[in-house]
Amino acid sequence: MKHNSLSLLVMLTGAGLLGLIGGCSPISVGDNDAHVGTADSALTAGQCDYFEVNGKVQLCHKTSSTKHPYAIVRVSEQACINAHSAHDGDYVTSLDPTSSLYDPTCSGQGCLSVNAPCDATVPCCDGLTCQSGTCGDVNECAAGTDNCNENATCTNTVGSFTCACNAGYEGDGVTCTDINECAAGTDNCNENATCTNTVGSFTCACNAGYEGDGVTCTNINECAANPCLNGGTCIDGVGSYTCNCAPTYEGANCQACSGTLGDCNGNSSDGCEVNLQSDAESCGACGIVCSTGQICSNATCQIAPTGQVPGTPISSPANHNPLAPAVADVNGDGKLDILVANAESGAILFPSGSLSVFLGNGDASVQSEVNYGSASLSSNAVVAVDVDGDGWLDAVTVNGQTNLLLINGSISVYKNLGPSAPGTFGAPTSFTTGTPGSVHLCTGDFDHDGVADIATTSVTLSQVSVLFGTGAGSFGAPTFIGIPNTGGVQSTIACRDLNGDGFSDLVVTSPASARLSILINQGDGSFAAPVSYSNAVSGQTAGIAFGDANGDGTLDILSNGAAGRYLFFFKGNGNGTFASGVQSTAAATTATNSALGVVADDFNSDGKLDAYILVTTASGGVRPMTGNGNGGFTSGTVVTTGASPGLNAIATADMDADGYPDLILTNRGSGTVTVVPNGL
Repeated sequence: MKHNSLSLLVMLTGAGLLGLIGGCSPISVGDNDAHVGTADSALTAGQCDYFEVNGKVQLCHKTSSTKHPYAIVRVSEQACINAHSAHDGDYVTSLDPTSSLYDPTCSGQGCLSVNAPCDATVPCCDGLTCQSGTCGDVNECAAGTDNCNENATCTNTVGSFTCACNAGYEGDGVTCTDINECAAGTDNCNENATCTNTVGSFTCACNAGYEGDGVTCTNINECAANPCLNGGTCIDGVGSYTCNCAPTYEGANCQACSGTLGDCNGNSSDGCEVNLQSDAESCGACGIVCSTGQICSNATCQIAPTGQVPGTPISSPANHNPLAPAVADVNGDGKLDILVANAESGAILFPSGSLSVFLGNGDASVQSEVNYGSASLSSNAVVAVDVDGDGWLDAVTVNGQTNLLLINGSISVYKNLGPSAPGTFGAPTSFTTGTPGSVHLCTGDFDHDGVADIATTSVTLSQVSVLFGTGAGSFGAPTFIGIPNTGGVQSTIACRDLNGDGFSDLVVTSPASARLSILINQGDGSFAAPVSYSNAVSGQTAGIAFGDANGDGTLDILSNGAAGRYLFFFKGNGNGTFASGVQSTAAATTATNSALGVVADDFNSDGKLDAYILVTTASGGVRPMTGNGNGGFTSGTVVTTGASPGLNAIATADMDADGYPDLILTNRGSGTVTVVPNGL
């Protein structure tokens, strides 16, 4: 039966024969192939038939092996023809030394290929061994006789094997070294994960604050668990969160009342409503009530003082000619800060103004001055107000010069940079007041549109300028209201709801005529004609303060004499009208000084309205005026605070958060800003 030559070749010889024939080379000169023709001639069928041995033709095949450079191959007749046709140099040989076909080269150094019958005189080729009478392949990989690295994969081949380093390793298979995928940057870890090299591989682990398998990492929202208590706002971070606490709370999770405050009613909606340092109903702890006639001071019940108890003044350098302060928390840290309007140049003909900021430390001391400027005229007063609705308090100064009658005044808006730099302000933007001599200002929502407006006084044209805000930090053209005889640099203005209708009304002093003018808001941004009230005695009205001086539950007005000797009490009727100013009748209230400003509060915690007025004679300072609860006041000893003349303005606020109002003063003569803590 005849077979297809290629099929027969594969059937009889397998991969071993194909491998040997595929590697054959022309035989060298001297090989005994004369009986079958030249080395480059194809064997014929007759020749292969003639040299058939036991049904097979015996060929000598050149190999690349050093140990056995020739192999004995037994193939069929047709395979013999095909083999020699494709690979010149294979020739018929005999293993019998007496045969004319015997070739000592092939016999002496030859070997038997795979699947060849074993022969005692000819060894199996490299990688083969006699197995059941046939030369078979040795699986070096299975036998463990390979030299592959422990981190390589051994692959058996016919008569040999190959070594290939495993994934994560590099080398020739005999030597394999670990690849550091992390250092090489060939890992697939997420940018928010950490790559760790391992033997032959690597691992990815999401960093703190992230979750996932390391290849994919997503930020963990720490705010999802609502960790901020008592109305605090949670801001998620990477692996952390921050709580912005509601007013009166502090702590990492807003879990505690701020400072000396306490939540004595158990209702977090109104915050920590009690200052345990000064509340006579909860003195030192909730529910500790002081006896009648006692006050709570430093968290201890004690006898109320008969007068005010000012503490030791704390002065800080203010190097830009300070004129007037305003107090507010401008950086959102829960501590009150001081804004100051400055007469920057101090020159009469070439004036300029600026804003200074003193951040508070919460203990009545302040940080070093930070100055912003400059305005083109002297900055005479300042207010803190959110002019653009971003939730951060901005600063607005009023700028003017009483000696430059042809140059209109202005307001300058310094916007708080807010979240990017809390308590830091941008360059000022100015808007004209439309009149010269602008010296004081106040702020309120005059047209009830939810946007802050500004009112200023002019001491040269005896009028008020009203500038309506746009809500974007800018202001429109001014409207004017005439005020009789404002005159003098002490003409001040204050914004307050005087009749309880929810609209800001205006109060203006007219020092030259000793009058107080009231302008009632009509609810649309316009004001009724001013109603004036005179002092009971000769003297100028200058500063303005509010409070219930006679205990009848209605708002009264206090004003001090600019060049006179009295503190004046204008009794309120609760409807926006007032009695004419009267001097206190409880005791002598004359103040032998030129008083430029007044503040009012219960400074000695006896439940009665007290006052302080500026003193600008002698060494300068503040004079306590202790209220008797009936509208009368007793003059106390002056507290020296700086060189005089030079004291310019006064404000009151609790700078150390102890529950008692303190004093804040500017002194141009000394170049200082002074805090007088309450001594209680």
